[in-house]
Amino acid sequence: MKIMNYLAHIYLSGNDKLLMIGNFIGDTVKGRKYEGLQPVVRKGVLMHRAIDDFTDRHPINAKIRKLLHPEFGKYAGVYLDMYYDHFLAAGWNDFSEVSLMKFCTGFYLDALFRFKYLPFKIRVLLYMFIAGNRLKNYANLDKFEESLEYMHKHSNLPRTGRDAVECLTNNYEVLKGAFYEFFPLLVNHTRIWREKQDEVLLKYNSRIIL
Repeated sequence: MKIMNYLAHIYLSGNDKLLMIGNFIGDTVKGRKYEGLQPVVRKGVLMHRAIDDFTDRHPINAKIRKLLHPEFGKYAGVYLDMYYDHFLAAGWNDFSEVSLMKFCTGFYLDALFRFKYLPFKIRVLLYMFIAGNRLKNYANLDKFEESLEYMHKHSNLPRTGRDAVECLTNNYEVLKGAFYEFFPLLVNHTRIWREKQDEVLLKYNSRIIL
């Protein structure tokens, strides 16, 4: 099971609860299986893919993946995603007026309320997140190490949690600088993407009414 940058995906969904759910489950919905989902959840899945695509293609992140490649090989991007979630959690007040605790608790409750939309693997992940309040604890390097260690034990990722945190601390200022340069660009890209999707939906509904 993957545990990547879920906090960023949830945050970028804004206040739309079903959009959050779609963004949260995005990695588990393969191919065109999203077509059978509730419309806003489906939009969230597509938004998840748009976020990943923009993140993967951006030159800031290409440069950082190159920095991390000697340590993590082809998994450099996975660890970079997690590092970015750490910086988002640690610097949460720079991006939100709602406290991180309140935001995470609200999401957990919303996800439980909409449990029927969650694939089985995501249900297991959600319980793990709630039990350890992992989304909030991304800000804490000791707790963050636990999440990275879980990834190492339950996936093909090559490095232990301790190794990954050591790499983070050794390159902390460089990685933090990249995050603070990139994340506002991602926020703006996501806003534009949502506006375009809303315009498409509005035109489609207008044609139906006519």
